[in-house]
Amino acid sequence: RMMPAEGATPELAADIREALSIEIPGSPFNLRLAELSEKVLALDAVARVSLQVRSGGVLVVEVDERVPVAVWRFDNGLALLDKTGHRVASVPSRVVRPDLPLVAGLGADAAIPEALQLYGVARPIRDRLRGFLRVGERRWDVVLDRGQTIKLPETQAVTALKKVIELDVAQDLLERDISVVDFRNSQRPVLRLGQTAIGTFHDGWAVSLNDDG
Repeated sequence: RMMPAEGATPELAADIREALSIEIPGSPFNLRLAELSEKVLALDAVARVSLQVRSGGVLVVEVDERVPVAVWRFDNGLALLDKTGHRVASVPSRVVRPDLPLVAGLGADAAIPEALQLYGVARPIRDRLRGFLRVGERRWDVVLDRGQTIKLPETQAVTALKKVIELDVAQDLLERDISVVDFRNSQRPVLRLGQTAIGTFHDGWAVSLNDDG
């Protein structure tokens, strides 16, 4: 008979049975529950575990399984993280969970709560969102398609991103030929022009220099 693993997906239930590797049913006097609990908690996807020996000597495992909320790209590959930044599982490719935001960079796992807040604020531009890059373990860059980056400050990053979104809604800021929106100093934001805009600016400047009028 298979050991019941309540609250676990079939994949996690199989991992739990493999980790415990004991014959069920069995004598409860031969089961060291604290030791078995530690083995289950060692699995990345398990947040909490409770073991009970029920009638007939059947060991029942009850777990709270971690729910992935983000994909983390780091030096050694990709991993799913829960809302606390705890690892849930490895994944072979980003396309396995396209529904989750992508975070990258050293320390990104430790700042998942803030990344989730930013992801919520970014809803109006989510179709262009590529991910959140942790910079220097201190702040975030918001990476968009078309080579655009929004640089956020170390503190009040959510407020800064809200301001950028408001500017985009009011003035189509992100639809312009701008490569970087630098809000690291929200009192003095800086815009870096894209290559096409730079060329247009230089052409216009040359015309003004050669204009005798």
